[in-house]
Amino acid sequence: MEHQEYEELLALHALDALDPAEARSLEEHLGACAECRDELIELRDAAGLLAHASTTAEPGGDVRARILSAAHAEPRRDPSISSELSAQVVPLPMRFRAHLWPNLLKLAAAIAFVALIIGIVVLWRRDVRSRQEIARLSHQLNTQQRELAREREALAREHEAIALLSSAGAKKMELAGTQTAQNARAMFVFDQQTGRAVLLTEGLPAAPADKAYELWFIPKDHSPMPGKMFTVDATGRAMVSDQVPMEAREHAVVAITLEPKRGSAVPTGAIYLSSPSS
Repeated sequence: MEHQEYEELLALHALDALDPAEARSLEEHLGACAECRDELIELRDAAGLLAHASTTAEPGGDVRARILSAAHAEPRRDPSISSELSAQVVPLPMRFRAHLWPNLLKLAAAIAFVALIIGIVVLWRRDVRSRQEIARLSHQLNTQQRELAREREALAREHEAIALLSSAGAKKMELAGTQTAQNARAMFVFDQQTGRAVLLTEGLPAAPADKAYELWFIPKDHSPMPGKMFTVDATGRAMVSDQVPMEAREHAVVAITLEPKRGSAVPTGAIYLSSPSS
């Protein structure tokens, strides 16, 4: 039997309405399933509360009067009367029997109402669990989609770098580390026709939380021109795509400084990497 089928039997078991075979099967399942045990306890608590909250049905005044009248009207018998006569039963009036059925119907309606409430509680709990599972799956899907987008972006940059490196018109520049980052180095590759460029770094120190590295293009006899902001991984590596300004495609120095995270219009931090001046 599937777990969901056992869950459907819990409401009936809380009312002791299962046949013996189903009850035994469910009890065996409850021995191994903590979730179903907890739910059965809640259902039995709900049934108990509803039973205590219901109003006890009492016989009407006319029924009570007839019962007492019949009891007083019964003649007292001598103990010597034979057992056959003493065993005779005074028949109840037909109207008392007629009042029995409405009371039974009320009891049946109360049991049906309790079963309905228990069913609603079970459905509500399942709806809550379903919503929680949907929310978890949606969060997992969104996380996977973001990771996939990052992987696609990284793959696109790699393809661009490969295309530039194999391009006949590509210009390559080696960037060496300064006294601030002696173990750092980088390769800057760009297309002199289109200005498309890729920077590959290695060995740069991790930037503080409020700072990031900024790429600069410094044409001869021209003010520094800002490029992309970027950070590096634990090994100091980064791959940055950028666009070289027209003024910096012939004779320019490419440098990297550490700047505030929002970026700077002019270099303010120490130079970490620089290409040779031409």
